[in-house]
Amino acid sequence: MSALATTQREFIDALYSQTPCDAGVEVYRRNMLANLGGALATTFPVVKRLVGDAFFAEAARQFVPGHPSRSGDLNDYGEAFPAFLERYPHAQSLPYLADVARLEWACHESYLSADAAAFDLAALAAVAPDSYPRIRFALHPAVRLVRSRYPVAAIWNANLPGLDGTPDRVEGSDSVLVKRDGATIRVDAIDAAQWDFLAALVRGATLEEASAAAGEDFAERLLATGLARLVADGIVTGFSIAEEEA
Repeated sequence: MSALATTQREFIDALYSQTPCDAGVEVYRRNMLANLGGALATTFPVVKRLVGDAFFAEAARQFVPGHPSRSGDLNDYGEAFPAFLERYPHAQSLPYLADVARLEWACHESYLSADAAAFDLAALAAVAPDSYPRIRFALHPAVRLVRSRYPVAAIWNANLPGLDGTPDRVEGSDSVLVKRDGATIRVDAIDAAQWDFLAALVRGATLEEASAAAGEDFAERLLATGLARLVADGIVTGFSIAEEEA
């Protein structure tokens, strides 16, 4: 390693260290902590509201030294924050907090995701019926799926700007669909079977495989009206045909 590279490495290590450093490095350290802490506050506003400014600031201060930024874009920072909150001793009395953070990261990713062309209905209509089971539907790039033992969708929606933070449900699990409507993020608790179906599509399952994952009753409803609704809502935006097995 060159002398310059060694100096750069030592400087970066000093920034993320919690040990005392000289005044010049301390200025950079404070600025870095402020920038990364600000990025976390922007990405996780509901978590911040739930725990308060002081709690959040201290959690961010504890998080940053162990999680250096790997990108020059602050939008990329914070993916590991939910897992940190799950282990953070001072958050143990709020067992739902990490999952709320996971939902917020999903919303963050959704907002920044690429757009997609409209679904090609004519191409789907041209697919031969015997190929239907092998269709692989693609979800919009901004769609995210989150599942929690806690009512995280209710918590998130109750903490939208202008609301008082009181969820309409305080118990029960949530299977959550995150999608983008223009510049607005939508968070909805959906039927567990629908979530299983969409999750299977994310894994690359065919229509037959995804329907099996969701259950026979859901598959019948899907083919009747559900698939058309997924396309109309912009959740499913494309498809391909899996090759037949030899």
